[in-house]
Amino acid sequence: MPQKYKVFLETNYIIFTDKAEDLPHWQGSVPLSYDALSEKFKEVASFQVVTNDPETTMHSFFKGFKFIQTAGALVQQANEDAYLWIHRFDHLDLPKGKIEKGEGTIEAAIREVQEETGLNGSFECLAELTPTFHVYAFKNRSVFKQNHWFHMCYQGSLELKPQAEEGIEAVFWLAQTQWKNRLNETYPGIAELLASF
Repeated sequence: MPQKYKVFLETNYIIFTDKAEDLPHWQGSVPLSYDALSEKFKEVASFQVVTNDPETTMHSFFKGFKFIQTAGALVQQANEDAYLWIHRFDHLDLPKGKIEKGEGTIEAAIREVQEETGLNGSFECLAELTPTFHVYAFKNRSVFKQNHWFHMCYQGSLELKPQAEEGIEAVFWLAQTQWKNRLNETYPGIAELLASF
């Protein structure tokens, strides 16, 4: 089965793959910063890097970036067509956050959902979803982020409280048809992840 990793810079992206696609090939040395990568995207919207080991090559490609791993979830109310979403930085988003030292990905995802939304009931992991990757600049640093995602079932109090100090303006439940129609309001990695959900 072909291996493929897609890394977004806003709506632009680079694919690391072991099977060539109909995209321009990356030319030149690896970018050592977000700004250097942004310059490349002024010429072309997307690139591919074809390699026998896409995952290792992807990490080597972004060696000049700080690597961060986060975990989050698409949370569904038990036996209901209701999914948890947040509104942050002018985007529809899923609750997620940085994995702490010694913490597992599922444990981190549940903790982040609790902190960002105020939910304090019971969570059950139904499935691990495909990770997403993106790069961004923060406080003069170039960051390469891997987001681990899970589909979770929730039972308990439905009282919601957005974590304002994390920039979360609102927390709410949406039916699947509602959020499917609003994927253009979220980040490209999440939109692609959930398009076939």
